[in-house]
Amino acid sequence: MVRATFAGFDTALSALRMNQKKLDVVGHNLANMNTEGYTRQELQTSAINYENPTSFYMNSNDTNVGFGVAMDGVRQLRDQFLDKQYRTQNGRSSYTEGIGDSLKSLSLFLDETKTDGIRASFDAIQKSLTNMQDPSKVQDPVYEGELMSRVQGMTTLMNSAAESIVQAEKNEFHKIDGTGTSENGAIQKINSLLEGIGDLNVRIKKNQLVGSPVLELQDERNKKLDELSKYVPIETETFSEEYTVGTPPQTRYRIYNYDSAGNIKGRSDWPEDLRVNLLYRDSSAGNGAETKKITLVNGAIDGNLQDSTGLHRNVGRVELALPTPATVPPQPAYSQDNPLNTQLKFTGYSKRTATPGTFAQDDFTTNTKNVRFASGSVQASLDMLSTSDIRGLVHGGGVINLADLKASNEMTTYSYDYYMGKLDLLAETFTKNMNEINKKGNTDYTKTPAVVNPNHVLMINKDNAGGNDPSNVTAMNIGISRGWVNGTTHIGTRGFRNNPSVTNQGDTTDTVLEMLEQMSSPMMKMNNTKTSYADYMNNVSTTLATDAYANNNSYTINKAVLDGINTSRDQISGVSLDEEAANMMTFQSSYNAAARLMTTLNNTLDTLLNIAR
Repeated sequence: MVRATFAGFDTALSALRMNQKKLDVVGHNLANMNTEGYTRQELQTSAINYENPTSFYMNSNDTNVGFGVAMDGVRQLRDQFLDKQYRTQNGRSSYTEGIGDSLKSLSLFLDETKTDGIRASFDAIQKSLTNMQDPSKVQDPVYEGELMSRVQGMTTLMNSAAESIVQAEKNEFHKIDGTGTSENGAIQKINSLLEGIGDLNVRIKKNQLVGSPVLELQDERNKKLDELSKYVPIETETFSEEYTVGTPPQTRYRIYNYDSAGNIKGRSDWPEDLRVNLLYRDSSAGNGAETKKITLVNGAIDGNLQDSTGLHRNVGRVELALPTPATVPPQPAYSQDNPLNTQLKFTGYSKRTATPGTFAQDDFTTNTKNVRFASGSVQASLDMLSTSDIRGLVHGGGVINLADLKASNEMTTYSYDYYMGKLDLLAETFTKNMNEINKKGNTDYTKTPAVVNPNHVLMINKDNAGGNDPSNVTAMNIGISRGWVNGTTHIGTRGFRNNPSVTNQGDTTDTVLEMLEQMSSPMMKMNNTKTSYADYMNNVSTTLATDAYANNNSYTINKAVLDGINTSRDQISGVSLDEEAANMMTFQSSYNAAARLMTTLNNTLDTLLNIAR
């Protein structure tokens, strides 16, 4: 054997060990084929060759041959670009999904395509008024009782719709803050995920420093990152930590490696850290939306230190913001009873300052109009809880800019408060018109001054004392007066359809006729035009249906794109039974070949030894 005697054995042995390890990795992959979040692993190898040049005194015809295979480590098969795409798309899909769930809760009582609701109740009122056109039926207890019953039915539906919107707002708030409920809200889940990612960063770093790749811990971290991307838009980046060594009292030396030119190249043997940044858009400066970011997880740096609240220094947190602007008395804190315009405060990780032992943190507070997230279920909830001053705009008169009905131009749908405002306007206008018409019907203009029957109020704010006060009516408190229920208030018979005068008193049916006329007349302001009560409710339902349809289309597209990206990720990171089985046969054949090489070398060595005998 014209070579080192046992060199061939080392080559064959390295091949045996390598193929055995590859078979172990294949078995590990197959065992975790159905494990959620598992990433396929593979063994990295490289050829072993001479590290020094051939000696000058060796045979000039000598050719260097390698000494087998080296196992460099086990790695995961992941595409970071696909991970970034997936998390970005996951946020978009979660936003449209969150909006869709919210609109679905509104459609339960505002969608009248299959069930009768508020819009149908106005048709019923109009039908009752039509039946009362005969003078003998104006104050007939049967016909007036039917009208009262149908008006009361309408007010009950309005009350129920308003209560449902309030409950939907509470449920939406609990999606953000689950305090006091059986489930955690986004705040609790985000903080838990940040703590988990920060802890995993520390554990992964400690293991990597002693040579363990801890790929399973990286899988767990990737799962948490994927889940976090559902709530808020994030980006991840790796960085090399600048390790320092302390020498009393405060002198510190940076540990660097240098290349042949003397340039700093860092510590390649130290593992990289993972940083998680939160992305948000800030247009408060008026120069368009500027994308900014704040670091929520800063690798493993100071991960073993905690602040006074028990929060680890390498992670940030999210909490409910304080209502702004400050008022006297101060506005109540955001809660399920005060959910409108809820905002959140995000605080970054604790960074060391120039003063030893002290830390500083970056923070920002969301604002539905100017400081927003491009995606995520958190922004969906904040949008649905935003305020819409539709009542103020209508009462202010003039042309209404439809964009002003949303808190932000980036919102794709109207909020809960918009629909509550629409119902409040309807309740307010209907109450005012009905009471004014019946007041004319209960006024004696033959006397000077005209005498008004105090028992003329039909519609009231049932929350006010006395049961006869029509001020500040909303969808939540609209009701019929106690006098109408008790029989002391009736539909007037002194009404008129033209200007009142001593000689122009009309007849007993004019009040009913005017009420009937207002049911089909343009009484409600809608998108800078006027329409009837029923058509107004049709518009409310149509607006909701249009928003829901558009959002559903967006969700379908976003979900399809997300599934496509996930499929691409699975093609790289997922375990394929066929592929692993093929690898198993390949590695087994290679293992057998290495074993045969070992046997051949052994036989050759026996031959050489026998020659010497």
